Amino acid sequence: MAGDLTFMRTRRATINDLHPDNIAVLGAPIEGNVGLKSGCRFGPDALRETSAYFGWHANPQFSRPVEIDARTAVDTSSINDRVVDIGDVPLTGVPKAAAMTAIRATVQDVRRRGASIILLGGDDDIVLPAVAGGAVEEPSAFIQIGGRLPGNMASESEPTSALEPPIKQLLAAGIITPGASMVIAGAQNPGIEFAQHFTASGGKILGRRDVSEMTAAEMAELATDIARRAPTLQVHFDLSAVKPSLHGMTETPSFGGLAVPTIRTLLGAIGQAPVSNLVVTGLNPTLSGLSVVKTGQRLLVTTLLSFLYGRLGLQEADG
Repeated sequence: MAGDLTFMRTRRATINDLHPDNIAVLGAPIEGNVGLKSGCRFGPDALRETSAYFGWHANPQFSRPVEIDARTAVDTSSINDRVVDIGDVPLTGVPKAAAMTAIRATVQDVRRRGASIILLGGDDDIVLPAVAGGAVEEPSAFIQIGGRLPGNMASESEPTSALEPPIKQLLAAGIITPGASMVIAGAQNPGIEFAQHFTASGGKILGRRDVSEMTAAEMAELATDIARRAPTLQVHFDLSAVKPSLHGMTETPSFGGLAVPTIRTLLGAIGQAPVSNLVVTGLNPTLSGLSVVKTGQRLLVTTLLSFLYGRLGLQEADG
């Protein structure tokens, strides 16, 4: 772990260095949690530390590493060429409202340079400012994997609470629309009123069984179809999507979640669509003991690697 710790040992860069071919890894170390369950703010650093085990993917000396699942060589040189780590949004000691503004402004700056983003976060408070900043042209297409879902919808005159699910806040603000949105394996069943309104307006809600029975090609077509409906496509991936054996990583556990190979296939397929912003939330690296969390984090990094493979057009194994 020594040296300059970047995601997967990729090159360090600044926002001014970015160009449209880049995928910029950015951290948002913030959380709304207090007390015994605090710890989401450590998520970005924890993912960078764990990703060091996969650093050979970004090492230009290994232009043809072997993908052990498929037992075939993979040219990963484009990871070294295109993926860069631009550090964290400076949030230490910043009031929450100012922190949300800083996240939105930073994401906007990256997107104005044409680069796409992998935003490493903790709890889902970051989703609203991140997606708002990434929606250079509103509304944006949106895919949510795991994460919280609304219960029954409040009236239009009722104010949106910061405690409400991010997707409800995004819809209320007009940053996304149901017709260009899809929810996959949400952490809880949505309220009947929300589900009816969402699907009647063109939105898609897929359960865990739906996704588990789909092929990679079907997943990629779904993501591409959503992407066609708006100028930009953004994705929120919350760890609550994973199956119960990995609940030690997240404060929002669900039951009957997706297996890691399914999530790898899903993110790899979604990565083939023109995703401009992938927001990762739900990781609390202080929960449930070091061994469980570290194992879960490594598995999480493999899912992000599958997304990078999809975005960069690299060969990916099925397993």
